[in-house]
Amino acid sequence: MSKSGSKFRNAFSHSEKRGSPSIKNLPKKHSGTKHSGTKHSGTKHSGTKHSGTKHSVIDTRAVIAIRWLALAGQTIALMIVAFGFGFDGAFHTAFGLVAVGAAVNLWQSWRSRYQRVTSRPELLLALSFDVIQLSGLLYLTGGMANPFAMLLLAPVVVSAALLDFRATVYLVVLVAFCAIMITHFYLPLPFSESDFTLPALYRSGLFTALLVSCLFIGFYVWYLADKARQANAALAAMQSLLERDRRATTLGSLAAAAAHKLGSPLNTIAVISHDMAAALKGKIAPEDEILGDVRLLNEEVERCRMILSELDRDAQTDNLARDVALPVSQMIRGLLDAKLTRLSERILFQSGARDASQEPQAKPLPDLKYALETLLDNADDFAATQIELTISWTEEAIEIEIKDDGPGFPASVLSRFGQPWNSSREGRDGHKGLGLFLAMTLIESLGGQMRILPSEQIKGAHITIFMPRTSLL
Repeated sequence: MSKSGSKFRNAFSHSEKRGSPSIKNLPKKHSGTKHSGTKHSGTKHSGTKHSGTKHSVIDTRAVIAIRWLALAGQTIALMIVAFGFGFDGAFHTAFGLVAVGAAVNLWQSWRSRYQRVTSRPELLLALSFDVIQLSGLLYLTGGMANPFAMLLLAPVVVSAALLDFRATVYLVVLVAFCAIMITHFYLPLPFSESDFTLPALYRSGLFTALLVSCLFIGFYVWYLADKARQANAALAAMQSLLERDRRATTLGSLAAAAAHKLGSPLNTIAVISHDMAAALKGKIAPEDEILGDVRLLNEEVERCRMILSELDRDAQTDNLARDVALPVSQMIRGLLDAKLTRLSERILFQSGARDASQEPQAKPLPDLKYALETLLDNADDFAATQIELTISWTEEAIEIEIKDDGPGFPASVLSRFGQPWNSSREGRDGHKGLGLFLAMTLIESLGGQMRILPSEQIKGAHITIFMPRTSLL
């Protein structure tokens, strides 16, 4: 993680070097993929949009229990008609179909004995089997004239509630096909009057009613379930953002308290270190290591005091002082002037448009400054020879890229990218693993997104920030 943590900057970052950064203007149009809006390639770790729960969770035990209930209902209905009413019919074959359904359910129970959640392809296959098995029973017991033909709606409703739109459409088509077949091909109802038959027009009406019910009820249930899933996903995303903001606010409060309490001890250390330097002057050789350590101590104390005063100044700055909008490349250069000067020997600053759009205007926001300084310090720690800072824009977005030619991010850091206490150097030299987390939190608070490319795809680290054109106004 970087040595200066965004809005909560670490007091022990590198000393400043004087010089001027090398500046190079980009061509008006970059080669490669055009970036616009908020859709970009790479590894996405944004908190503003989450896929959430695309489908409802399917409980395996509930699916098996519902099928047992359906099989029990089929068995009871067949037994009442066959033994209670004494009707003749192909009941042996019908009981055989129920037995097949029971065997399939037993197999699924055995297969899922250690599985609590049913996969969606497996549920779709099971619902298809239910449609075919019920259609077989209806074929043996009067076809569409059977009052229980409306039960063909049940698998469609289940699919609409738990599966996606494509799966529901597939089941509607399957139900329609089976309904057509049992409308024209079926064994008569086992009534005692052998000459009883329903008119063909009436059977066609039953088929039409079933098909319309499948379409209407299936679509309506799917629509309601999809809206519920979207609401759950939005709620999960909001909870994630609130949790991230809560952690950032907590860290900010701790940093503000630390800055307030560090003022007096730093003043005491500064007085003592200056007295030590004055007392040692003339008593030991100027090149002595002790005198060099005292001078270094004085320099670092002054840096701490400057950082604390800068944080205090930014917190007390009136918003009117930030109302002046500048071209985004000029604004970022002004924000990072001290950092670019210190890194002048190894940083390459570039700016340019990715299309024919005009350069957007932006205000010098401290949040952006601290985030970029953190990322640049992190790149400076790991870069072998060069760091690249590229500012580009399109009609919809501003893109900020920071690259270095170092070893890149290890897999352990990438897997928890954007989370606090995440660093390959955590616990060493005062590193806490908060730099990337704080930078990402600040970028997202401005409405932007920060992404990182895996080290396997490129050499070194490559962080990209996407901001809407209006987010910095």
